[in-house]
Formats: sequence, C-alpha cells, structure tokens
Amino acid sequence: MKKSITLSNQTIKSNIEKLKKFMAGRSLDGMYVSSFDQFLNEYVPLEDNHRFYLTGFTGSMAELLVPAQGKVRLYVDGRYFEQADLEVDLNEVEVMKCLTSTTEELAQDVKKLGMKKLGYEADRTTLGYLKRLSKEASEMVSIGGTEFAKFIEFQPLPALKEIFHVPREQRGRDTLEKTRSIFTSDKQGMFLAALDSIAWITNCRGYHLSFLSSFYSKALVTREKVYIFVTPETPVSAKAKKEAGLEFISIYFHDLEKELERLQNTLHLNEVWFDPGMMNASDFSTCAKVFGLEKLQEKPGGFYEYQSIKEPVEIQQMEAGFRKADKAIFNTIKWAKDSIKAGKRITELDLYHETSKKYQEQGSVDQSFNTIAGCGPNGSIIHYGNPSDEVVIKDTDMVLLDSGGYFEGGWATDTTRTFLGDSSKKADPKMIEIYTLTLKGLLACQSAVFPEGTKGMVLDGLARNAMRKKGYDYNHGTGHGVGVHVHEPGVRISTISNVPMKLGQCVSIEPGIYIPGFGGVRLENIAYVEKHPDYPKMLRFQSFVYIGFDPALIDMNLLNDEEKKILEEYEAECLKRGTSLRAIK
Repeated sequence: MKKSITLSNQTIKSNIEKLKKFMAGRSLDGMYVSSFDQFLNEYVPLEDNHRFYLTGFTGSMAELLVPAQGKVRLYVDGRYFEQADLEVDLNEVEVMKCLTSTTEELAQDVKKLGMKKLGYEADRTTLGYLKRLSKEASEMVSIGGTEFAKFIEFQPLPALKEIFHVPREQRGRDTLEKTRSIFTSDKQGMFLAALDSIAWITNCRGYHLSFLSSFYSKALVTREKVYIFVTPETPVSAKAKKEAGLEFISIYFHDLEKELERLQNTLHLNEVWFDPGMMNASDFSTCAKVFGLEKLQEKPGGFYEYQSIKEPVEIQQMEAGFRKADKAIFNTIKWAKDSIKAGKRITELDLYHETSKKYQEQGSVDQSFNTIAGCGPNGSIIHYGNPSDEVVIKDTDMVLLDSGGYFEGGWATDTTRTFLGDSSKKADPKMIEIYTLTLKGLLACQSAVFPEGTKGMVLDGLARNAMRKKGYDYNHGTGHGVGVHVHEPGVRISTISNVPMKLGQCVSIEPGIYIPGFGGVRLENIAYVEKHPDYPKMLRFQSFVYIGFDPALIDMNLLNDEEKKILEEYEAECLKRGTSLRAIK
C-alpha cells in the first residue's frame, strides 16, 4: 500500500492548535485548506497533502475550512461519507456530508459563519475558487507556501524518477503536430499547470506521483515550442531533451517569474491562455505581472477538449492496456475464489496485494489509483482505501474490487467488478437484487445509441433507471474521462453533466448500489465513443473492458430479453478471451 505515513489523533490535534494560533496572529476568522498540491493534482501524496495533516482523512478529494473557534470542517461528497467518519477524530473534525458541491457548500458556510477575513494558500487554491470565496469573505489573505512548514512537520517526498519520451507507436501525434493544430499564431501561448495535459502535449511520462504517469512540471506552450519548467533535481532523459518542440528548463518554481520574463522578452506573446480551474492563484499573479492582465485570456478546460478526443493509435494502446488489465483482474478474482473454496484464509489486504501482483505479472508499471478491496459491509464505502488484514473473506461474502494500472505508453486503466467469495454458494437474495439492478444499469448505458452532442446527464439517467424503480440510487457520477490520468476532464456522465458526448472520447460507466452495514456493488467498464455502424448520425459505446460478471449474483428473471441478449454476447467475448467468471467453478 502506498500510504507512507500515518498520524496520531494527538498529532492532528496539535497541528490544528498550531494553525489556529497562527490564524490568531494574523487576525483570521477562518482558513481554507484544499486537498491539492501546487499543481492542483487529484492524487496528492499524503506527505504533501496539507489537509491530511489537519484531519487524518486519506481520501483523494475533500475541502477543509478551519474556523478560528470550534471544530474544523471537512467537506466530502458521497464517495467518502463512511470513510471520513471512520478516519477522522470526530472530537476535532466535523464531517460535512455534501449532496451537491463540496466547494459550494464550503463557500456558503464562509458566509453563514461570518468569516470576513479568510486565509488561503495561494499556490494550492485554484484561481476560479478564489474568486468564488472572495464573494463571501470581504478580505482574502494569501498565506505563502512555506508558512505552514514553520509550525507543522511535513514529511519529505521521495526522489523523482527520470522523465522519458514515449515512442511514436505508443501515442498519437508529435508535439509540434499538436501545437500547430491548436494555435493559429506564433504570438499565442498557454500557461499550463495541469500535469496530465503537460504529459499529453509533450508525449512524455515520469511517474513522479503515486498512481499518475505524469511528472512534476509547469509549462509555457506556444505554436513552435513547449517550454517545460522542472526543478534542478528532476532527471530528464537525453531523448526527451532532444525531441523537436521541447525545451526543458531547470528552475526552482519560486524563480518562475524571472524565467517567464526572459522568455516573453524573446517571444513577445500578445495572447496567453490559461485554465482558471487548473491554475493556482499564485501562478496567476505571476503571469499577470509578466504578460499583463490585458494579454491573459481564460480558456476553461484548457487542452482537455483536444486530449479527451483519442486518436486511433491512442485507442489501440488503451485497448492493449485494458486487455492486460482484464487478465490481471480475472486472475485476481480466480485466485480469490479458488483460495476461498480450498479453505484458505485470505483477507482484504491479501486481495489488495494479490491485485498488485497480478498487474505486475501482466507488465504494469504502476497502479493508476489505490486499489479498492472491500469485503462485506466495507463494500458500501464507495472509495474504501484501508483494506484490512483482519477482515477475512468468507465464501458467502460479496467483495468489491476496483483497480487500474499503467502499462507501456502511460495510459491509465480502471475497472470494477463485484463478486461472491465462492460461486458455488448461494448468495444472499439482497446481494443478488442489488447486483442485478446495477448490471441492468451498466448494460443500459453501455448499449445506448445516441446522437453526437448528447449531454452526459441523459446517459446518466439510463444507468440509474432500473435501480430507481426499486428505490435505489448512488451518490456519485456514472462516468469520468480516462486518459493519461485515470480521471480526465473533457467528458463526464452524471446527473448534472452538460458536457456533450463526442466521437473518440473515453469514459467510465460505473453504476452502483451501496447499503451501509450490509455491502455494496459497483460494476465498471471503460468505453470509447465510436460511430454506429448502421445509423450514420448516431454514436455508440465500444467497451475496452471484457471481464465477465459473477453468475452467482445475477437473477436472470430480472433481465428482459434485450438485456439477456446483450449480456450473452458480452459473456461470449469474455469466454473467448479467457476472462469469463462463468469458467470459475
């Protein structure tokens, strides 16, 4: 497991007290702390996650508001309701369970609590969210990146791996082919801080963070060259340095302003784009000084509108990665079922480690996120991140396994299967019901036929329809984009998604039902959008994932004739590939 540090409740309480003392010295009514690092990553190592040091919460996303008096407030979405309660000291931390937006509810509480003077870390707060908070607090106080380190003992990050260039056969167009298709003038540029976008535009990978194939950097992208800023300690391969259109510049990020000034004196850019959702407030201030506010132009979504549309070679590479991931997951489930049937003692933690082992046997470079291995009631914890060596998987237990990996080329995979410990045993009727309803949702969404431009919310309804008729639902979106990172903006299937579906997008389809204290089901395939072979104006999904479903948990009487036909065709392909759970006796 990649959770390298743990904190005692006493340490967390001490950190909170020290922060509040610091706040009192600055006359702050409150302090906003994000889950981000300065690159605004989703998966931030715990060593660099300031929110973790103040709560002990290990989930990838949450927001923190520290009032001058009273408990700190941790804002989590539906994925983390149970996990947050289990991980934090409820005497010090109040878990705010948000049914809508964590950021919006925090901003509203700033107003409700009368916080006039609010502190924030400029290098870890998005520009867009700073604007939102500014509407509620009359004074926003920027806290420097090193201020916390004066009174909280942060752990050092591990040494960085070498940045390398991905061969042409494992990715799409060359960098200059991409930049010349995006920019129409050599006087245009974009300041880029989204690490997956930098990895995509440069065709480089580095695996600098756990679960991410990208690398620590910032970039200035122009039509004829991408200037990549990395620290002097960052190793870069000779091939990457020689690649056309790339220039690696070694600096410490606090010297970024000087380096951008040097480049601007040569480039004379008169239009510089930035994504307000993926730019921290400190970098915006720097860019405003260097280029001038009049030359900065908001480009919401940055390069995601381009990188979310996968080229044929990218889809081929992702297909190859998913074939290996399919085998890893199937082999893991078979190992678990065979072990349980043979009377062996295996735990959640055993399953977690065996999953990593099976991925490595298929040639994975790394996992693309922290594997979720939840048995019984723990399966209801949507992003369960603490597999236990004390929770033994029994033959009638239902197990949720959500995993992904990186293979050659650095494209992420992501798949979830839920299974019964021993397929020869009779499952609890409630397990069968929620599993089958979830399967109906997956089949309905994955088999959808829709015109280009259909909004994600329309497809989301297809995945929820069957379970809602039985009174069930789930507190997360149905689908996220997948690419260089396992969560890639540019495409989304959810109840509120207005993002249009387009040819070439890659997206997850992952309905679920979660019953606290009982268990949970999630079934997830990743699919790409292709033209329908028979209807010229229509699109459809083509699955990357071919792993069968557990027959011990399916009530065929709940499936209609069309669903049965779709399921049988899918299972036939899984059987051909050697990944059908029906073959496990």
